[in-house]
Amino acid sequence: MKAFRGTLIAAILLAVVVGLVWWLDPAPQQTTVQEDAPLFRFEKPELVRVVIHRPDGELVLAELEDGSWIVEGPNWPAARSMVNRVKHQIHDLSARATVIADPESPELYGLGENAIQVELFFRDGEQISFLAGDPNPSAVSFYIQPLSGPAAGGTVYTVKKSALDYYSLEADEFRERRFATHDANDADRIEADLPGGRHLVLQRTGPFHWQVEEPIQYPASREEVRRLLGRVTALKARAFVQDHPEDLAQYGLDKPRARIQIKFASRDPIDLAIGDQAEVDESIGRPRSYAYMKLADDFTVYSAPDDLLEDYLLDPQELRLEKFMRMRVGEVTDVVVDLYASEDDDLQGSVVMMYRADKWLWGDGVPVPGSTPSRVALRAAEIQADSIVAEDPGQRDAYGFDRPRATIQLTDNTGAVRTLIVGAEAEPDVDPEGREHRRHFARCDDHTTVYRVSEGVVDVAEDAVREYQRKAGHDADTTERHRRMEQAIGELPAPQASAVPAKTPGATEP
Repeated sequence: MKAFRGTLIAAILLAVVVGLVWWLDPAPQQTTVQEDAPLFRFEKPELVRVVIHRPDGELVLAELEDGSWIVEGPNWPAARSMVNRVKHQIHDLSARATVIADPESPELYGLGENAIQVELFFRDGEQISFLAGDPNPSAVSFYIQPLSGPAAGGTVYTVKKSALDYYSLEADEFRERRFATHDANDADRIEADLPGGRHLVLQRTGPFHWQVEEPIQYPASREEVRRLLGRVTALKARAFVQDHPEDLAQYGLDKPRARIQIKFASRDPIDLAIGDQAEVDESIGRPRSYAYMKLADDFTVYSAPDDLLEDYLLDPQELRLEKFMRMRVGEVTDVVVDLYASEDDDLQGSVVMMYRADKWLWGDGVPVPGSTPSRVALRAAEIQADSIVAEDPGQRDAYGFDRPRATIQLTDNTGAVRTLIVGAEAEPDVDPEGREHRRHFARCDDHTTVYRVSEGVVDVAEDAVREYQRKAGHDADTTERHRRMEQAIGELPAPQASAVPAKTPGATEP
């Protein structure tokens, strides 16, 4: 009995303590649960201005006439990711729960004097605003108090954390860190002054074609050029070092160790200066160097990775065009294959194939079964060299171009015509297992460079000739059968007509 009395007294004391704690420190309680209560609704493209009133000052993001955004005041380019985050998180925001209406102590929810107020402005003049509060005790939701819109009226709600947690970030987080972005498809020319007095110039010569102009001239690989362009557009500021610097020399930018200029068809060029090393980060597994950088038309000095110079300093030979036919398989409309006999193979012949109305036809308009025409077009149009042999074939017999194994003429939908010339057999390629793979010398008829290519292009040319010869043989057999049938019909006596009396209805045979 005494033990029971002691337990009862302890329970009463615990209840009193809990009551005192609640009375002295009333934590925010979610008194009413009303899930998915709509707070705001708008179309994301209609947002044109965001004003964030914070205890440390005001931050304004504004859209310009060209669709870009800036941080007003310092006129920093605004982070596209941050602008998109505002649009995405708020445009259809719903409450997770309704907490309390007209709280007497809004500071308990982070909605007092130090609350962050956000105002959103739209093209049609509409405006919405709200107070962004603290995280709730679970730290997975934030308190919000709409000041306009269908939920305005003083009620406090909780919303997902990602809708509000970024408004208190440092001002630099609202700046765009990618400072040299561009459209690689619009680039026309690259000029790079590099360490060691090296100079690299590349010029676009067609929609998909580039030329190395310095240090020597030759067709350039479009993929390699796009990689160089991509290294610039991917530059991301590690730090915003200084705005409006008075002394560029302290960053090595008065006489930069490298300068990269990218010129475009429809916009001002990018002129990037790369100065002294800023720091080396050894925390990511291997050291990464960062340098001071500045754009000619920008007022900010950045620090950013300078390992892009490694690509620009590669041997220019690695920029050479290896897909040397400079055609795209999806644009090929006509293929003419001429295969010539060789010492090892007497197979020869000519084939015409045409791509019309989404199907391949032989030269006589008969549909081609199977995938051979597509394989020929792919192998020839996008043929990739194993290596470069010479800049000029010299005498035509030097590489077997006087008596080629095959020629494949391609016509594309623009009317461009190029012919792949496959010459004599070259030294084979030997794989790590010691197996040999046959190769040929090859070139394009409108350029002198000689390449080594795999045997595959000859294989598909042979397949096309064999298939056409089978088709031609079948056609010849069919024609011969028809001729014999017509001849036989012509030699038979004409059928004699005889009168057959009509039967009388109801009559029977005798």
